[in-house]
Amino acid sequence: MRIRPDSAAFVFLLASLSALPALSTDMALPALAAIGSDLNVSPSAAALTLSLFLIGFAVAPLAYGPLADRYGRRPIVLGGGVLFTLASAACAVAPSLSSLLLFRILQGVGAGAGSVMSLTIVRDLFQGSVARARLSYVASMRIVAPMIAPTLGSWVMYFVGWRSIYAVMALAGTATTLAVYFGMDESRPAGTVAARGSVASLLRTYLKVLRNPVCLGNTLVNALTFGCQFAYISGSPLLMMQLLGMSPQAFGGVFATTAFGIMAASLINGRLNALGVSPHKLLTIGLALSSTTSVLVAILGFTDNLSAWTLVPLLVVNTFSFGMIAPNATHAAVEPLPQMAGVASAVVSCVMMAVGALAGIVVTLLYDGHSARAITGVMAFCTLAALSVYLFWVRRLPVRAMRQA
Repeated sequence: MRIRPDSAAFVFLLASLSALPALSTDMALPALAAIGSDLNVSPSAAALTLSLFLIGFAVAPLAYGPLADRYGRRPIVLGGGVLFTLASAACAVAPSLSSLLLFRILQGVGAGAGSVMSLTIVRDLFQGSVARARLSYVASMRIVAPMIAPTLGSWVMYFVGWRSIYAVMALAGTATTLAVYFGMDESRPAGTVAARGSVASLLRTYLKVLRNPVCLGNTLVNALTFGCQFAYISGSPLLMMQLLGMSPQAFGGVFATTAFGIMAASLINGRLNALGVSPHKLLTIGLALSSTTSVLVAILGFTDNLSAWTLVPLLVVNTFSFGMIAPNATHAAVEPLPQMAGVASAVVSCVMMAVGALAGIVVTLLYDGHSARAITGVMAFCTLAALSVYLFWVRRLPVRAMRQA
């Protein structure tokens, strides 16, 4: 029953593992108001379930990377899948916001295993443009989750309540864990350098990764553009349902439309990489689109001229740009460190999720209840920062650093 790494089924399996975080955040978006009402908290307080999920998701890979380099990728994915499933079930019966937040952190810890290991496994099995193409195909397939998750969550909530949303997540965790158990072989290369067990040696390994200018620069580019995306994700229920007056079902449709932008870009990016187009050219195009659209959205938000007709087209282009940026930036970050791919992937994932969680928390804290300034302002700040890092850091690295192993 093992799945061949060069098959479409293997790409689908990796995409499913990578999709668990998106399913865990986006499916619950339409339920924030219902969660707040049921647990006697405000919708903005309920939105902390998104940011705290990302905190667990960000911290866990710091341990997963070294453990995967020592013990293999498959045991980490299986352990994370079991934890995600159990934490999802616990969320479904959480009696209070504090307990729900705790279980969401644990859910994020479990989801982090499959997501970071997907990048590591691609780095294990493929090289260069082939690896970037595989990452793009994985990204395009996993985008199906955010396209359908809000709509699915809104209908599940409509018929059986918000708690059943987390029960569906538990079922998804069970299915992916079983697929890994029966279908995935170990991919860790024989020459992988495993960090020693002491805290000091582990810190030295992480320090070596962080000292690589190519890895750190591209990690920051990827993380800051994700911060823009998560500012939109965490603020979208407040923006679209509270400020623009959309129903949960209409919100799901709009969210799916914007998520389609990432899927389309990932497919195009995979094809262009397969044809040998320079990843730096694709990153430049993606960052230009990202910064331009986020600034336009911020201008509309600060002048109170946002509407569905002006917002959605700009968001589609903005999410399209992320589909161009993420596969190229993440692969560029781990490519110089083939013998420490697990640790490098953990750093990429940790920084990305930490920046995303911070962006979501800032949106929650600054949201004033009647304008989109907090959401659009954070989006613009993140993309302009990503563009600056790329132009004044990554592009100025000498050729020898870009090829450093």
